Amino acid sequence: MPDIARYEQEGGILSNVVASGNIVITAGAVGDDLSLDVKGQTRETLAYVDKMLALAGTDKSKILFVTIWLPDIRMRDTMNEVWLEWVDPANLPARACVEARLANIDYKVEMQIIAAR
Repeated sequence: MPDIARYEQEGGILSNVVASGNIVITAGAVGDDLSLDVKGQTRETLAYVDKMLALAGTDKSKILFVTIWLPDIRMRDTMNEVWLEWVDPANLPARACVEARLANIDYKVEMQIIAAR
């Protein structure tokens, strides 16, 4: 049976991070301050991603794949400004960025990560 670690379990619904072997998967990550614009929420989301990856013993240099959801794809370039400040340019992950209706109308960005450790 594989060794599975689950971190930050919420209300019996989900774990925010699950690690098994050399793979780490996060749940959808969002920022806390929903009054912020897409740049502010992206900064908060990426700070939370850093925290989740650290819980599982990895970091952004080992990200394999990111899914990014935006409620309005026209926010992509603005979100990318913050992404480019944060991402490890020597270890760019594969990535998908799509428009979708998010769980809260005030969310401007949500990200899910798959990483190695």
